[in-house]
Amino acid sequence: MNVNMVKFKALISYIINRCKNKKNVGKTVICKLVYFSDFNHYEIYEKPITNETYIKFDKGPLPKHFLDSININDIILITN
Repeated sequence: MNVNMVKFKALISYIINRCKNKKNVGKTVICKLVYFSDFNHYEIYEKPITNETYIKFDKGPLPKHFLDSININDIILITN
């Protein structure tokens, strides 16, 4: 399956907007929330939101296209 970049970026933007006033929310937390959102949706509807591939990373799951998606032209840049 190919990743749905529109839904992927929308999910990241949604999470960032919901967490913007929270302390200690950086790239790692955003990645984990994207992962859990995708897999919780899969558990309920048997279909992921984004069709993203996740890479095992030291601090948790890393969406394969995450670093490509966080540029200033597409969504809010995460600085921490």
